[in-house]
Amino acid sequence: MKLLHEYIQEVFQSHHDEPRIGDAVVNVNPSCKHFKSEGIVVAITELPGDAGKTATYVCSNDGPTWSRGGLLTKTLDQLDPL
Repeated sequence: MKLLHEYIQEVFQSHHDEPRIGDAVVNVNPSCKHFKSEGIVVAITELPGDAGKTATYVCSNDGPTWSRGGLLTKTLDQLDPL
């Protein structure tokens, strides 16, 4: 079983093909309260200081801390293609 930091590092390193607007994504960060949220990307934003990017997506599923139709914004290392 992989440790959390090994898992997150692997996802981040393999994220060469960044999501684009219209792509379906899933939150793969088990430490996040929105873990397993899914949705369609509606915006990509550059973080200040060349710190990376975030993706905002419209949720297509419900969970304990999010609802279908809601917007979530996550760093790309927390997301995988769906």
